[in-house]
Amino acid sequence: MSKKKNNRLERTKKRLKLVFDWVMLFRSKRLYYPFSRFVGLMPFMAKETINALAFIPCPRKFCKKVVPQNLQDVTFGVLTRLQTSAKEDDYFATCCELVSVLTDVPAKKVAKCRAVDVIGVVNMVQSEMTRIGKLFNSLNVEHTSDEIRAGIERLEFGVFGLIDWYAKRMGIVDHEEVFNTPWQRVFQCMRIDHENNEFEKRYRNIITRGIKKK
Repeated sequence: MSKKKNNRLERTKKRLKLVFDWVMLFRSKRLYYPFSRFVGLMPFMAKETINALAFIPCPRKFCKKVVPQNLQDVTFGVLTRLQTSAKEDDYFATCCELVSVLTDVPAKKVAKCRAVDVIGVVNMVQSEMTRIGKLFNSLNVEHTSDEIRAGIERLEFGVFGLIDWYAKRMGIVDHEEVFNTPWQRVFQCMRIDHENNEFEKRYRNIITRGIKKK
């Protein structure tokens, strides 16, 4: 058997083992423990078992509330709060806060809910946050050396700067209104302005090169 086929077979076996571990874990009573109790047991679990937790799907309901299966329709405010929560170093606190922000269930109550439901929601949120983060990062612009020397990096004001930009662009007085806006609308406006700015840069370069050739 070739080395390439052998590696592919090993990867397949590893993937199947993870799925098997997840199924066995799902069938066990541990995933139905309160989340706070389950987290206390995690240090004693095998690495493969911990990795298998990533296969747990997002539940349709959490504490009798319908759970969105993606973050397509959440507001910019909710997205910002999820991003802030995800920066916590404490796994237990982070998970409880992420689920609380998305479902409006108090964090203390989340801690008492079934581990399988909490982890399922967290898996979906983290996956979606990664996807959305890549979308926003795709609009980042590389600054020229002249712009850097002029101090353009000091003009980057994070989330507040983004909110202020969108408010001015749309003629919004109250910044709170921006938080209540779907994040996709904010992103699309950013994308349009980004593409317009990139076009203007290319056009100016073409005009400049044309002048220099004369």
